[in-house]
Amino acid sequence: MQTSAEQATPLEASAATMFEVLAWEIELAGARCIFLDTLIGELMDTMPPSQRAKLGEGLHAVDLLAQHLTSLSAFARKISEDVPAGVSAPVSPALAEITLGALADRMSTSFGGEERAAETEIAPSDLDLF
Repeated sequence: MQTSAEQATPLEASAATMFEVLAWEIELAGARCIFLDTLIGELMDTMPPSQRAKLGEGLHAVDLLAQHLTSLSAFARKISEDVPAGVSAPVSPALAEITLGALADRMSTSFGGEERAAETEIAPSDLDLF
């Protein structure tokens, strides 16, 4: 069975598409940070005051991560708008390096590849156990 990254015809995508897909995936990761930020904030109210400081540090770290991801997404999106037309590169080797199956599948599909989940009858998800 071939995965998306191992297709007979290697995937190639324009640089604009690659940066746009990357920006979207970074935004998805940022949305997950916002979820964690909310969850940690709710948990702080249930913690004894002596332990809130540690959760506060975690909340601060998640907030910084969300800001970091937002900035990276904005950078990638701007590059996708400004990259010269006709610039493309193979994406199959880079997709093969992605260890989260659902992420690799989403990106491969965005580049015109086939969905692996449909081939293997596994529901897509970002949970890969290791």
